[in-house]
Amino acid sequence: MYTRFMIGLIIFFLLSGHSFAQTMDAPGEPVTIPGTEISGWGKVDEVQARFGIPKSRTSKAPVVLILHGSGGVDGRGAFYAKALQEAGVGTLEIKMFPLQGRPQAGTRATMPHAAAALKWLAAQPNVNPQRLGVIGFSWGGGMSVLMSSELVQERMGKDVPKPAASVSFYPVCTNMIRNLVNPAGPFYNAHTRMGTAPMLIIVGTRDDMEERERACDDLIAMWPPLAREQTTVRYFEGATHGFDAQRPAFQYYDNLARGGRGATISVNPSPKDAAEAREIVVGFFVKYLKP
Repeated sequence: MYTRFMIGLIIFFLLSGHSFAQTMDAPGEPVTIPGTEISGWGKVDEVQARFGIPKSRTSKAPVVLILHGSGGVDGRGAFYAKALQEAGVGTLEIKMFPLQGRPQAGTRATMPHAAAALKWLAAQPNVNPQRLGVIGFSWGGGMSVLMSSELVQERMGKDVPKPAASVSFYPVCTNMIRNLVNPAGPFYNAHTRMGTAPMLIIVGTRDDMEERERACDDLIAMWPPLAREQTTVRYFEGATHGFDAQRPAFQYYDNLARGGRGATISVNPSPKDAAEAREIVVGFFVKYLKP
């Protein structure tokens, strides 16, 4: 099943065309970030990233950390990074794994990448460490939700700044619900200590990764009242998983879909919905990070 998932992604990239290589990376300079370790979750020696700060800024900038999905850095981060930088918000898109490199251990294995990136950002002289945001897609979307939990923040370390605002695209809420109540899982009970920083979840109602159309409602219902009040779920009617991909439509099999039962996933990019989502995301970060 995992092989079928990867074959689907490879076909997707082959069909995307040569121009994809020119637009895949977020705008900015390539940087190498020192790694870190989270006991019991994993270790990374270094993290490759693209760091972009609006050139017009004369003061310390807010910055959004961008976390890619299962296919690696694929252009979605660049789609939002360009608009964020134009609005005065810096971006840092990190590479957690390449195509065919999705960790079998789950998102715990990539939490050190995010921790290292946030620590690095906080140390930059042109970055405001009090105004850091996170945006993630699918795999990265699940990470951005989990990183809002005080339990996860404690595991990441006191020297890792807490995100001031988070955006999560189609984080596969069905799977998160099951993982959060699994006593053997690394994120067991993380939902009981969700923080109160503003969060925006964006997901389509035709997401094949989910067991039902509005599964994220069930996830948010598990959170403490104050955390629920600071969370907005924006459903795009009829949109699929990855609806903001800047690529042709494609399908692949994902063995992790629907709580681990597996399913064929349809990705039908919608330029209209993608443009609207980008506008919403930029407005959200401008409001809470105050560039």
